[in-house]
Amino acid sequence: MKSRMKTGSFWLAAAALLCAVPSSLIAVEQSPVLPTTAQGWSELARQDIEAAYQITAENHPGMADKQNPGFQQQLLQAKTNALLLVTQVTDAYGYEAAIDRFSTSLQDGHAGAYARLPDSVPSIRRWPGFNTVWRGDALWVFHSEQAGVTAGMQVLSCDGKSVESLIKDRVFAFAGQADQPGHWWSYGGRLMLDDGNPFNPPLKQCQLVKPGAEAVTVTLNWQPRPESAMQHVQAAYNGDKLAVGLSWQQKDIAWIAMPTFSPEADDIKLYESLFSSLEQQRSRLLQAKAIVLDLRHNQGGSSYWSVQVASALWGKKRVESLRNTLFSSTEVWWFASRGNTDYVKSLYDVLKTQGQTDMLPWIQAVGLGMQKSLDSGNAFYVEGADSEVDAASVQPETTAELQPLQAPVYVIMPGQCASACLDAVDVFSLFENTKLAGAPSSADSTYMDVRFEPLPSGLGKVIIPNKVYVNRPRANGQYYTPALTHNELDWSTQALLQKVLSDIKN
Repeated sequence: MKSRMKTGSFWLAAAALLCAVPSSLIAVEQSPVLPTTAQGWSELARQDIEAAYQITAENHPGMADKQNPGFQQQLLQAKTNALLLVTQVTDAYGYEAAIDRFSTSLQDGHAGAYARLPDSVPSIRRWPGFNTVWRGDALWVFHSEQAGVTAGMQVLSCDGKSVESLIKDRVFAFAGQADQPGHWWSYGGRLMLDDGNPFNPPLKQCQLVKPGAEAVTVTLNWQPRPESAMQHVQAAYNGDKLAVGLSWQQKDIAWIAMPTFSPEADDIKLYESLFSSLEQQRSRLLQAKAIVLDLRHNQGGSSYWSVQVASALWGKKRVESLRNTLFSSTEVWWFASRGNTDYVKSLYDVLKTQGQTDMLPWIQAVGLGMQKSLDSGNAFYVEGADSEVDAASVQPETTAELQPLQAPVYVIMPGQCASACLDAVDVFSLFENTKLAGAPSSADSTYMDVRFEPLPSGLGKVIIPNKVYVNRPRANGQYYTPALTHNELDWSTQALLQKVLSDIKN
């Protein structure tokens, strides 16, 4: 009988380590030699696109995934889409755009490729003196330093085309996915950014309108975007950034900020402090008028952190019981290509060096299972199918159950919420006193736990997922829609607090 997906903290912590490339697999990177002619850049783009296709075809689980029979054709189409641009590539910016076209065509943030141009290639970031953001079903000016353009104006069209069609043709051709509402929130504002992409020549004129006024035509004056404007770019779709921790925005409104699930050393200390605060202030949390779980700025990482927070709020036994039920039919299938197998096996020494000895039996079992599948010609190793190491590695819970949490819990989602951020929403949504707020989330495919292989040029890397979830409750491409959408431009903590307070009153 095939084992099911583990939901204990052991599995969560171990899975996060697969995002790190072991030092034993990282060669000393030499500075790449850049082409000196337009033809050289075109040939380099063709070479790297062909390589990205081949590396993906050899290692991506989708190549043997019966749940996704169209993947092979999608991968081929991604290569075709990118190669159609190659003859027009004449410089580093065209090269980068062609690589982006390949990656975007796969429509999966856990696959594709990316370019990383050296510092010798100047970064182009130009704006027309204002930046924009998508809210609801329209594009709005968020911040302006351009005369005649003010925050709160709606951008209707540019150069005779509607904003919606322009974003689809210019933005989503090279980044994001148009069928995900959350990506409109997090990518839509890029329409007013010139990053040097030669396939997106700068727009010339746009029609803007103030609420209740007539539309005006604005000639766009493209200029280098000052560093000081970056704070407004981030604030446009994420608002202000709070440090990891528990605060009380009012005496009876608890605010738990989780801006990252990929914490560095300082943030790990903040998470440890947060866990202590949740335990020490348990009685106050039980009496709170509302608890807000703030995921703004979160770019994913490890699910461990959100499960710990959920366990501190609702009780570890309740969380594990509900998660075990939710994932009772979920299986983890590792694609046993030579590259994937060597990578996973190499993690044994990485974990040993890091002192993570409790994880060694698990990673060894996965590595050996993948090797057996590779040797026998089987495409996948189903985790735990021939071993009881996984279940034995999770110690039974012996702590007393917490008093039930009755206070309403609001989860603030940003549009870019994906990967471990979505895992957090999965867990928080298991409880009836949870309400989702903010923006529509992004979505994941079922391909996870990536590694990277360099492109031949040395100017970028291929993104390779190692495994696929089978029977995961959240389907491929499924996103969350908030019950309490915040379409206002102001995404500050205070603005969202007022949104929560208003909802409580109603």
